[in-house]
Amino acid sequence: MEAINRFKKITAALALIAAFGIGQSYAQTAPKKMEKEAKKSEQKVKEVKTKATEAEMKTKAAPVKATEKKEAAVKEKSMQTKKMADTKVAAVESKNKEVKDKAVKKETTKAQKQVTAVKKDVVATSDKATSEKYNGHTVYLGPKGGKYYINGNGNKTYISDKK
Repeated sequence: MEAINRFKKITAALALIAAFGIGQSYAQTAPKKMEKEAKKSEQKVKEVKTKATEAEMKTKAAPVKATEKKEAAVKEKSMQTKKMADTKVAAVESKNKEVKDKAVKKETTKAQKQVTAVKKDVVATSDKATSEKYNGHTVYLGPKGGKYYINGNGNKTYISDKK
């Protein structure tokens, strides 16, 4: 209701102004003012649109940048963990190799000692030991009369009678 009353008052005021001729001068300046206001409003609309598109671009770019940063961080962490795992694996492998090498050395030395002991036992049972010494080794007399001693490797080394 009030809107209708306002409209009636405005139309009545415009009729009075038109009647006195004041409206003519206003009618000439009004379109120019309207054009200026229209241009200003168009510029504002353009500015708002550009700001909106910029904001939209930023909002679209922000998740992409964030995901890229996250992916880079995850990739870096995975590389670090892989390097750490590789170094740990290498350390464990080297320790295992050392342990295996020590075990193999122990077993081979045991086997060599057993072999030399068995050879000495075999030689001692079949051949007679003499009271002679040759280069610090006990001299044995073979079944056919040859003289020999057992060297460091556990092998028979024959002594020639020629001197």
